[in-house]
Amino acid sequence: MSAKEKLVELLATYRYPIAVIDDIRRRVGDFYLSGNSSDDNDPYLWQQVRYLENLNKFKGVE
Repeated sequence: MSAKEKLVELLATYRYPIAVIDDIRRRVGDFYLSGNSSDDNDPYLWQQVRYLENLNKFKGVE
């Protein structure tokens, strides 16, 4: 599973606050628009996955 697929899975599975969803969308959108990478497994994308996973773990997102 790529980082992009994992992000989609997490966002579809859990109820994150709208501010978190907007932040992730903005960061990922900027990443792809910057032209730095078209790699769906870039470490920056995995960093966003870890952010969501940590919210689940430490904040108890449902």
